[in-house]
Amino acid sequence: MQTALDDHPRWRFLTNHAHVLETVARDPTSRMRDIARAVGITERTAAQIINDLVEAGYLTKIRAGRRNRYVVHEELPLRHPRHRHHTVGQLLRFLDALRQP
Repeated sequence: MQTALDDHPRWRFLTNHAHVLETVARDPTSRMRDIARAVGITERTAAQIINDLVEAGYLTKIRAGRRNRYVVHEELPLRHPRHRHHTVGQLLRFLDALRQP
């Protein structure tokens, strides 16, 4: 039986998409390998998630030399119908507040 403190739970409250968005919001110049490492996913999965977020309009990717820079569109609503009255920015601020001591 799994407990709430298991290191590798079968499910989580936040998706990898939310974790990638949070990682990019904290460091808009994050490299794909850094995003993948922070979230605990492969670089390929991180790239697919970044593409999903760009296609949905939540991120804009700007090429800066050999690196990418990302702009998070915090004013956009969350995707689930029950949470559309909240914005991406509100979610990011909530997650950031959890990290504060």
